[in-house]
Amino acid sequence: MPTTAYGDPSAPGVVETTTTMVGAGSHIHRRISWAAIFGGVIMIIVVQLLLSMLGAGIGLGTVNVNAGSTPDASSFGIGAGVWWVVSSCIALLFGGYVAAWFAGIEVRFDGMLHGLVAWGIATMLTIYLLTSAVGGIIGGGFSALGGVASAAGSGVKDAAQPLAQATGVSPEMIQQQAQGYLQPANTDPATMSPQEAQKQVASNLVTYAKGGPDAPAAKQQIIAIMAAQQHISQDDATKRFDDAQAKLKQQRDQAVQTAKNAADESAATASRTSFAAFGDLLLGAIAAAIGGSLAVQRRLQVAQRVVR
Repeated sequence: MPTTAYGDPSAPGVVETTTTMVGAGSHIHRRISWAAIFGGVIMIIVVQLLLSMLGAGIGLGTVNVNAGSTPDASSFGIGAGVWWVVSSCIALLFGGYVAAWFAGIEVRFDGMLHGLVAWGIATMLTIYLLTSAVGGIIGGGFSALGGVASAAGSGVKDAAQPLAQATGVSPEMIQQQAQGYLQPANTDPATMSPQEAQKQVASNLVTYAKGGPDAPAAKQQIIAIMAAQQHISQDDATKRFDDAQAKLKQQRDQAVQTAKNAADESAATASRTSFAAFGDLLLGAIAAAIGGSLAVQRRLQVAQRVVR
């Protein structure tokens, strides 16, 4: 069994080291080797890029437009996500192993920490590449997860637009409603409403939409214009006005509900994306720690054979 002794870090000028003794031999090394960690990070990025290019080649190889056998977007998305998780775990397992092996560590916990540090640096570097101009050049293999997150963000933005429109009265809506009020029952040009009548109706619609004490008078003015221009009775004009208002309210309620549904769906998508990213990062950390532990286990086996 190996025994381990740690140097006193409180002594001035002393670098913290680990002395591991196996049988009659011993090995002294620093508790952390940044050079080894850097090598592990390089291997993580290279292996991840290599596997990403392999996955892209396999995925694009399934595209056959002429034969009509091209997978749909959902299948592509699921396949890309699964391949991303698998390739990340393989790359981090290999990088953690390389970091712990190059550090010459013979304490399993230290090996796991080397793998975790390599995982942390590789993760931060990957995020930087994805959010920088460099990511636009070499980030083709890493675009799947970023595409899901950006889709969630754009969904929230798109959901806000109909909600804002549904809560107010735009000039286009007023003009359209005014034209609807004055639309004659037949197509006889002699009974069509003039432009001045449309302007008056539009002006009174603004007053009516604002509410307040002037709203009833504005409503009556609109009804009077409708009755005069369309040659109908006050009761028929009132019924048309009320029907149009009910239809407009229904459209507004539908627009608000659609916006709420879109916002809920966007939030749910963002939540699922966050959980997926958390799971992927957690699996990557576990894989890197396992790689570091395997490297220490292998080094101990080699050391024992050398002693024998």
